[in-house]
Amino acid sequence: MIQSETMEQTVRDILASRTVRLEPIVEKFQVYGFRCLGIAEKILDFDDVEDSSPVYVWHVQDDILPLSKNEIERWSVDVPGKRHWILSEREFNEDIFEDISNDFQIDAWGPKKLSRWIGEAVLRGDLTVSQNNVIPNPNISDIDVKLDDALSSVTLTPLIELNEWLDKESMSMLNTLPVLINVKLWNISGIMLGPNSDRHTKQWSYIEDPWSKKIYLFNDEEVIIDSPNLRKINPLPNSWKNIDSLKTKLQPLLDFRQKEKLSNSQDKVRSTMLEWWRVDLDTLSLESSYAQIPAWILMFEDGGKKILHSRNGQTYEISH
Repeated sequence: MIQSETMEQTVRDILASRTVRLEPIVEKFQVYGFRCLGIAEKILDFDDVEDSSPVYVWHVQDDILPLSKNEIERWSVDVPGKRHWILSEREFNEDIFEDISNDFQIDAWGPKKLSRWIGEAVLRGDLTVSQNNVIPNPNISDIDVKLDDALSSVTLTPLIELNEWLDKESMSMLNTLPVLINVKLWNISGIMLGPNSDRHTKQWSYIEDPWSKKIYLFNDEEVIIDSPNLRKINPLPNSWKNIDSLKTKLQPLLDFRQKEKLSNSQDKVRSTMLEWWRVDLDTLSLESSYAQIPAWILMFEDGGKKILHSRNGQTYEISH
């Protein structure tokens, strides 16, 4: 993974991770406040995927004032090409593009959408962020977070896309912050009791998710290879199950039915039927380690904060 230290390099790193190469431009454009990062043949994140013409990628650096209509008009006079992707760290109103020629096709992202795009890249494992380069966010200083290097690096892949979820919930303007939420990975072994007093030893791996209050089978194919180094947040107090309660929850998940061949005493008539194999709870051995699930802190205008779970799309309260 590539270490990113600047916004421009971050954009290049994310595009490179998605096999998008930015070709340098031959002619240098002196457009104040705008820097052309290069030209891409195709960008998956661009809204219009049918048009195959090259895309000019622009970065607008952070500033105190929002991006103005006059600045956009000055930019449009000098720039070449038809399709443009503007990644702006400055706020802007959508109406600043109203007077731009129809010859231009512009997809402009403001700071909120840009930060979500970068956050998702981190959660997908496309981008490595060094903990030394993370600047504490004063907006989340009152959240109880745990940074524990001893925690396991197993991180499950997200199943929802943040921007789609926010659009569906009419929260597209909400501020978000990528984090990891703690769950437990249980390695379990025990004896299964079958028909005719047969006994077999089996092993399983299950995830205990205290946020959703569910236990489900662990799939090692749904793991981020390079886990992002983000803040790890614990669930509300008393959310973890004790061993006895966990065994009770596991029992119906571990019991199973299997086809068994039966025959009569003369071995002339054979039949197949499903027979139960049931776990012997007294023989269960359980060992746990921490694992993580990508999530986002949703920061509301009234100061409220919630966790958005990336695997089920549900929101949960945060311990303060």
